[in-house]
Amino acid sequence: MPYVLLSCQVLLALVFLVSATGKLRPAGVRALRRTLRELGVPARLVPVTATATIAAEATAGLLVLPTPTARCGLIVAALLLVALTTGVARAVIGRRTVSCACFGPRVRPLRGVHLVRNGALLLATGCALALLPAAGPAHAEVLALSIATGALGALVLIGLDDVRELLFPSSASRHPAGGPG
Repeated sequence: MPYVLLSCQVLLALVFLVSATGKLRPAGVRALRRTLRELGVPARLVPVTATATIAAEATAGLLVLPTPTARCGLIVAALLLVALTTGVARAVIGRRTVSCACFGPRVRPLRGVHLVRNGALLLATGCALALLPAAGPAHAEVLALSIATGALGALVLIGLDDVRELLFPSSASRHPAGGPG
């Protein structure tokens, strides 16, 4: 089971670190602040909430790696994912138009696909937490496969909006002006 654990840790580390670094640029910070306002965060709390979100993502991304800090990182990841998923769920269920600044300045509306992604991340976090106490030695060949599996999973989750758009194009993408055709 150390292989599944390592795959989950790599997946989580990459997703959180890509998300945090994408938001560090000025355009990413602006997009995140816009998302927070649209989610109903009071204006006076938006700057601190944006900073805390980026810091929590970076912290989780670094601490989940296979080190003595892994348990702490997984707990931070779980708490952050619960908070983020709650916001996404409120927007999706309430059919509110909220922009997603999940990975930086490129924004799209929050949709059910974001709940799927967060659910997968929560599942990976839960699996890693459950497997952490039983982790034991592993063979180098299989460790490389575990790292590759985690990285591939992260790429899929990071690009899930693009995959969804490829498989199920929205009317806005079929009509560049955004209007009906």
